[in-house]
Amino acid sequence: MSVVMRGAVDTREAPEARDVRGEIMEAAREGFAMKGYYGASMGHIVERTGLSKGAIYWYFPGKWEMYKAVIMEQTQSMIDVMMPEELSLPREEFVDYLISRGERLIDMLAEDTVSRLLFVQLMLDAMRGREEMVEFAASLRGSITDDAVSMLDSLFPDEPLRVDSLSHRDLVSMFVSVLNGLIMNLELMVSRDEAKKSWRFLVERVFGGAGGDA
Repeated sequence: MSVVMRGAVDTREAPEARDVRGEIMEAAREGFAMKGYYGASMGHIVERTGLSKGAIYWYFPGKWEMYKAVIMEQTQSMIDVMMPEELSLPREEFVDYLISRGERLIDMLAEDTVSRLLFVQLMLDAMRGREEMVEFAASLRGSITDDAVSMLDSLFPDEPLRVDSLSHRDLVSMFVSVLNGLIMNLELMVSRDEAKKSWRFLVERVFGGAGGDA
């Protein structure tokens, strides 16, 4: 996905003809991806949207709230790929499902450098010991893990997936860590095809024997 570089926008345009919040989010997404939370400025968003700071603050109380909204929106787009709502799946189709969804997510991330940069910046700020980023990253991971565990529990309530005595939470935590590594390295140290190959290998090795009689 490429980000459209916006110039000045005529703010006299009828409000219903514009998705103003969407424009702010897109400009903020680009700014946070390129410079991180601490380096991005409100001036970047003003320049890209043509809106005044007052208009921007009408939609978001502050920079931190805007940042969280951008990250959560990006996170939700990834969750929607891996865990669509009201998923119903026979156990014997789970491996193929997980492989295909993982490959779809890899394609999405490979084509969207800005999305990858957002999460890289978040992880870097957390690694630097920025307390609010450490807490935010931990909360984000915890929320994703809880959602994925709930999905597995609902798919297999009576006979949990049995893989080396690992619980659903253990399995989810492992795969979230793998996805974090892919985000950090995709199209840098690892090509899209290599990432897909690794994902397929991992899923087949971990879940290949997790059938109903496992």
